[in-house]
Amino acid sequence: MERFWNEFHFLPSLPLPEPKFARHWGLDDWCPDALCAAVAELHARKHYDAVLVNYVWMSKVLVGLDNTLKIIDTHDLFGDRHKIAIREGMEPRWYFTSLSEEDRGFNRADLLLGIQDRETAEIASRVDVPAMVIGHLMPPRFLMEPSHKPPRFTFGYLGSGNPWNIRSIQALDDALASGPAMDWMLAGSILKQPLTLKTSPYRFGFVKELKDFYNDVQCVINPMLGGTGLKIKTVEALSYGRPVIGTVDAFIGLPVQHEAHKLQSVEACAEMMCEYTKNSSLQEEIELASRALYFSYALNISRGIDLLGQAIERGVALQPSLDTAKA
Repeated sequence: MERFWNEFHFLPSLPLPEPKFARHWGLDDWCPDALCAAVAELHARKHYDAVLVNYVWMSKVLVGLDNTLKIIDTHDLFGDRHKIAIREGMEPRWYFTSLSEEDRGFNRADLLLGIQDRETAEIASRVDVPAMVIGHLMPPRFLMEPSHKPPRFTFGYLGSGNPWNIRSIQALDDALASGPAMDWMLAGSILKQPLTLKTSPYRFGFVKELKDFYNDVQCVINPMLGGTGLKIKTVEALSYGRPVIGTVDAFIGLPVQHEAHKLQSVEACAEMMCEYTKNSSLQEEIELASRALYFSYALNISRGIDLLGQAIERGVALQPSLDTAKA
């Protein structure tokens, strides 16, 4: 980080306090006063054109700052996130708060960045602060680090052990169990969870180098059910040049065209996997569609970053249409 930025200032993290509310975190529970004071002192000396904070729970950093464009990169929506998890039968994890607390944080900014178009539209409907879309792009590894060895497995899934991933993989396993045996592999910290599977995927375990996983699979699967934000594992698979098969939830925020990128159920995902193994033309089709999707998404992000740069240069938040900056 010191090599990447002109200046890097490190503040050690502190233990989290008790939640302000009984059923969810308060807006500022995760934002220490020492951080706010440090940023205010730096801005008083440096006079930054813009101050950008990551996540709405860091919005307190922006309070009291003058003569700067105050930006929140939201990354995700956290208002009533716990209710969504409970409704899906899962235990709420990480940060979650109420809609009113989240909106209070949004209103501290001059400009809000959403990671995908649906969530950005929801933000714009809730507060009067200008909002625009800038997604998350990874470099084209398939151009920078091409693999020349044949993959060992037809399909692969790489994911953490969060409840959404566990639920999705168990649903895919159920769908695959009723069909022909599938050549697939599981990798990542999801394997640290007590998965009860009916099929027998190869268990890769912890991945030290991402390229080792992607070089070993012909096609990446993401049978995501629900969730919020952008599915980074989908973008990552595209950046490694792999054809991807997944549900509509796995591709939210991406300008999809091919049917394999907008499957309506996990069962449809399993059916597409089965068809993929039998049809070489379909394999080539999904690979080309996945490459095209990566470049289309990259173009959208580039346009969004240009708009952000204009906003900072002018010192005012532009009000782009969602279509103009859609990612």
